[in-house]
Amino acid sequence: MPKKIQSNSQANVKPQASLGSPIFAALTQTEISQLLDELFVVISDEQRSLVFSKLKPDTKATLTQIITPPQTIEPEQTAKAQPTSLAKLAQTWSELWREWNQIIWEASQDEGKYIVQEHHWEEPYFDNNTLVEDLEAVAKQMKPLVKTAFESGFSYDDGFAVSLLSAESDISDGIPDWIGIYDGIHLEAAITHCLLEWEWLLAQEQGQDGFKFAQNIREWEEKFAHISLDGDAVIDFCSDLPDVQKQLTFVGMTTERDNSLWKRHLENTHSHWHMFYMETMRLFATPEIYLNNLRSTINQEWENGLPVIEDLLAKQEYRESVVVIQETLDSLLQHKQDKQSWTPETSLLFLLLGGYSHGNANQENAKKLLRYYQQAVGELGETERVNALEIQCIAFECCYDWSKMLEVFTETQVTENTRQALLNFWRDSIIKRCTPHSYLNFYTREQPVSVWWLHWLLDSIISEKTGKAWFGQQMTEWLANLPGDRGELGGEYGVLRSLTKDLSDILYQRKCPYPKFYEVVVVPSQQSTPDDTSRKKYLQEYAPSDLWERVMDYWKVNLHNFVPRPEMSQNSDYSTNAAWMSALKELSPQNYQMFLSKWKIQHQRRRNLWKAMGNLGLM
Repeated sequence: MPKKIQSNSQANVKPQASLGSPIFAALTQTEISQLLDELFVVISDEQRSLVFSKLKPDTKATLTQIITPPQTIEPEQTAKAQPTSLAKLAQTWSELWREWNQIIWEASQDEGKYIVQEHHWEEPYFDNNTLVEDLEAVAKQMKPLVKTAFESGFSYDDGFAVSLLSAESDISDGIPDWIGIYDGIHLEAAITHCLLEWEWLLAQEQGQDGFKFAQNIREWEEKFAHISLDGDAVIDFCSDLPDVQKQLTFVGMTTERDNSLWKRHLENTHSHWHMFYMETMRLFATPEIYLNNLRSTINQEWENGLPVIEDLLAKQEYRESVVVIQETLDSLLQHKQDKQSWTPETSLLFLLLGGYSHGNANQENAKKLLRYYQQAVGELGETERVNALEIQCIAFECCYDWSKMLEVFTETQVTENTRQALLNFWRDSIIKRCTPHSYLNFYTREQPVSVWWLHWLLDSIISEKTGKAWFGQQMTEWLANLPGDRGELGGEYGVLRSLTKDLSDILYQRKCPYPKFYEVVVVPSQQSTPDDTSRKKYLQEYAPSDLWERVMDYWKVNLHNFVPRPEMSQNSDYSTNAAWMSALKELSPQNYQMFLSKWKIQHQRRRNLWKAMGNLGLM
C-alpha cells in the first residue's frame, strides 16, 4: 500500500519550475556564495559531473577551472587569474557599455552634469575634463575585455571610434550653441587604447596591415571635430605591434609622407605620429637617413641635434659638427635671446636657460652639447673657445658657489675681454635673481631699486679698488639715508628685508631674537635664493661688526610706519593687522602702546579687529 501511494505521487509530480532566478533575486551575493559552498561539500563527484554535463561547454569549462585549478599555478596567481565564463564577460561588457552610453547621454543634456557654472555671475561652460575622467574610468574596466569582446562577437561591434564620433555629434547638438566645446575633448590613455585595439583587431580581420591600420586611425582623427587621442597611448600601442607590422607602417608612411593626411604630422616633432615615425626609422632605415631626418627637425626640437653631432664627431668631421652645434644652440635659445647667435665668450648658457639646478634632463643635455662643442673646437685648435666652454660647463655645476666661480674666472686662461664679459654677466644675473619683487598694492608697482647692497658686496669682492672698508661705508651711508616711510622706501623695502634676514641667519642661525618680527615682517620663506650660502658667507666676512644693530635700530624707530592700517583691510579680515601689531609690540613696545591707544579711539567699532588682536594675546 505505501509503495502504491509513493508510485502515484511520483506519477503526479509536475516538472519543477526554475529555482535559479528566484534564488538570485531573493538572496545576497554572500548568501548565494555560502549556499554554493555548502552544496559542493555534500554532492558527490558523480553528481557534480552529472550537473556539469547539462551546462553549456564554456560554463562547464569555467567551473571546472575554478574547482580544480592547474596544480602548477601558485594560489596567489590563481586568485588574480580567476576564470570567468564568456556569458559573464558578455554581461560585464554590456553593463559597461550601458554606463558609457549613460555618460554620453548626460553630456548631451543642456542642463546636465557636465554643464558647470561655478559662480552665479559667471557664464556656464562645458566641463570636458570631468567627462573624459568619467569615460576613462569605464574604459579602464573595458580595456582587458576588448580582445575577448571582439573575437566573441559581444554587442557594440561598431567599436569605440564610431561611438565617440556619434558622441561628439550628440554633445554638440545637445548643449547650447553659446556654450560650445571650446577646449576640445582630449582622451586619456585607457580610452585611446581601447579604440586602437578595437581598430587593430578589425584591421586584422579584414586582412589589413600595420600601415593601413595607422591610416585608419589618422582618418578617424580627421573626422573628429573636438576629440583628440592620447599621443603617448598611440605611440605605446603602435610600438608594441609586431616588428613586421611596424616595418610595413614605416614604409607606408615614407611613401605617403607628402600626402595631406600625413605631411603635417610627420613634419611636426610634437606629433605622436612623427615620434613613432622617427622610432621606426631608427629601427628600419639606414643610420644616414635617420640622422638626416633628425637634422631637418633641429629647429623644432633642439635635442635632435645631439645624435647628429655625436655621429659627426665619431667621423672626425669637426667643422661640420660645429655647424650643427650652432644650429642646435640657435634652436635651444630661440626664445631666450635676440636673433644674434650665442657665443660662449659673451654670456653663461646655464643662466640664459633659467639657472635651474643640474639634474634636470634639459640641463643635462645642454651640458652635453657644450662638451661636444668643446671637443670639436679643441680638435680645430681654438684654445680660447675651449677654455671659455670650460667656464660654461663649470657654471652648470657651480654657478651659485661664489668662491668656485670667482676662482674659475680668475684662473681660466681666456682673454681679458672674455673674462670680463662672463664675469659681468654672472654678477648681473646673480643680482637680478636675488632682487626682491614687492608691491605697494595690487594695482601700483613699486619703483624698482637700481643699485643696492648686493651690488656693493659683489663689487667689494671682485674689484681690487674696493674692499671691506668701502662696503662698510656704502652700507652706513645707505642706512642713514633710508626713508622711514613705507611709501617713500619703494623697492628698497625688499632689499632691506633680505639684508635683515641674512644678518639674522648669520648671527642666530634662523633663531632670531625677535621671532614675530622675523616671521611677519622679514618673511624668510619669501627670501630664499640658490646662492644663500655663498651670499651669507661673504656678507659675514665683509659686513661691519655693528651692521645688525644699525639695521635693527632702523626697524625699531620706523616699524610703526609699516603697520597696515585697519581702514585699508578688506572683508573685515584684520588678521594681518594684528600680526604686524604683535611684531611691533615685540620690537618697539612704546610705539605699540601709542598705536594701540590711537586704534582704540579711531577703530573702536571694528569688532573683528579687536577679536583678531585678542586671538594673538594683544590689547
